Amino acid sequence: MKVLFAPFLISILLLSSPALAAQRQDFQALRAQAAIWLEGQIGEAHPDARARVTIGPIDARLHLAHCAGPRFFLATNARLWGRGSLGAVCADGTTEWTLYMTFDSRLSGPALVATRPLPARHPPRAGDVELREVEYLQSPDRYPRELPAGARVTRPLAAGQAIDIGMLALPNVIRSGNRVVVVARGDGFDVTQEGVAMNNAAAGERVRVKTASGRVIQGIAGADGRIEVRP
Repeated sequence: MKVLFAPFLISILLLSSPALAAQRQDFQALRAQAAIWLEGQIGEAHPDARARVTIGPIDARLHLAHCAGPRFFLATNARLWGRGSLGAVCADGTTEWTLYMTFDSRLSGPALVATRPLPARHPPRAGDVELREVEYLQSPDRYPRELPAGARVTRPLAAGQAIDIGMLALPNVIRSGNRVVVVARGDGFDVTQEGVAMNNAAAGERVRVKTASGRVIQGIAGADGRIEVRP
């Protein structure tokens, strides 16, 4: 399988027959398919975010055989916002190629915004923040839609500034040495066990837990003080 990169040509696919050479891939259609696929991935990962996806140009000098059903993919742990690269692969039995395209993904959605200037260490109250539509400059998961109880801002905030979780100091719901309940969830099952927390954590932060058997596992602290582990 030959690998090609757009917009710069790395190698040229040698078509296996004149019939295939005559039927070239429509790059405009491929870019449109890639944008739809990426928007679908964003919709699954961040249901309340709106996406504006632009797929970068593909070098028109490339001669690729037409693929009836290209498949698209991202690198493992690739982020879905900002600039990045996605791949398209064709392996339909008669045609084989792989192409990489650039993309620019702009996400927007709800986030808490300061309604007035807030000083550092201030615990925001009702009226200090409100939910507005913003453009996400980081992962949408970092923008709380509700103000966590007991939170304080860690830095001065300007009126109209969107709040991300890194701007908030959250109270610990887990303290090191305390006994905690660990819930492991999977497809069709829930398993509960007890253990001892090995670090402090606020809601949403990662916790290491030592179980009765001596095994150390990691999970995410819930607001209720439980630790959730997913396989």
